[in-house]
Amino acid sequence: MRAALVTTRHAAQDDRIYYKQALSLAKRMEVVMIAPDDGELLSWPPPVRYRPLPRRRGLLGRSLSLVEAVREVRREQPDFCHVHDLDLVAAIPFLRLLTRAKIIYDSHEAYPEQFLTREVIPRLLRPSVARAVDFLEKHFVRCAHQVVTADKPTERSFAVTGVRANTVFNYPPLEIFETNETEVKAVKAKYADRVPIIYQGTMSADRGLFHMIDALSLIAKSEPAILLRLIGLDKPALKAEARARAVAKGVLGNIEIVEWVPHTQLAYHMKSSLIGLIPLQPTEKYKRNIPIKLFEYMACGLPVVAADVPSIAHFLSQTEAGVLYDSTRPEELARNVLELLADPERCGRMGQSGLAAVRDRWNWERMERELYRVYAVLGACLDEGTV
Repeated sequence: MRAALVTTRHAAQDDRIYYKQALSLAKRMEVVMIAPDDGELLSWPPPVRYRPLPRRRGLLGRSLSLVEAVREVRREQPDFCHVHDLDLVAAIPFLRLLTRAKIIYDSHEAYPEQFLTREVIPRLLRPSVARAVDFLEKHFVRCAHQVVTADKPTERSFAVTGVRANTVFNYPPLEIFETNETEVKAVKAKYADRVPIIYQGTMSADRGLFHMIDALSLIAKSEPAILLRLIGLDKPALKAEARARAVAKGVLGNIEIVEWVPHTQLAYHMKSSLIGLIPLQPTEKYKRNIPIKLFEYMACGLPVVAADVPSIAHFLSQTEAGVLYDSTRPEELARNVLELLADPERCGRMGQSGLAAVRDRWNWERMERELYRVYAVLGACLDEGTV
């Protein structure tokens, strides 16, 4: 049996699509990745084949990408077609018509809510655009056989379509966080005279980028050696704006920016830091979507200082891995960071609590079985012992 995992917007070796779903499915069937070519030199294990698409931008380019993706799926004629972008929802009727594949739509995020904070859209138009996106997404999804989501609220939102929906949480694979301790010590040695805290992942204003810089200026007054490590700040305009904010606040020397890190190396950056930050702003999107960095910090034994939103509070209420705070107030972030830095024993207990929770419950190894169940219901012949 063959599964085609298709994306026109994500990276070819995206965390959820490749490192989790593709590698898990490749244990039981042939997998082909149909994804954009960003010019990287990527290695592909034998069970996974790569069919590159040109990386296209703009409305016309993105429309052309849909045509190219459908064409590649037709060439492959897979038994399952697992699509991963909001863009691709419009291709689902054509995939249903032109192939015999069982079609799975993977909704990574609460996409309609995402449009409520899109700065390129005039503020007054955002609610109307969000409603239109919601209508179109649900309309096209009715042609799919299955919906997969990364959180329960998004799963419930698809009930109106009549299509079966299941949540496969985006928990981290434990093996990625098995690091070489000698290398971890070497990275830590680079920061021997600093007090490093970390935020890793996609950055924007609504994810708390400028909020962190404002808080940093307050932290630095009490802890001059503080270092905010920003891993993944790769947009030139946003980086320039962040630097300007840091200069204005007098903390440019307290920030380290790393544009990109291979997914398999992220653990070394986290394990060489003292606290993990999740300063998401309380928008409707972030009240629903669960940030994967929460579990990645836990998997690295880091105490977490996180926004008090339902998607995070649900998990932190079940473990002592971190503290919640009002993410509209930079002074609260600063206060919580300083309190944890002053109490290493508490930090150690939090780190161990989070690590135990990820090892026992919140890991991809458990979600892999959920993914297999989704495919088994659609007719995949899987080893009974894996489902």
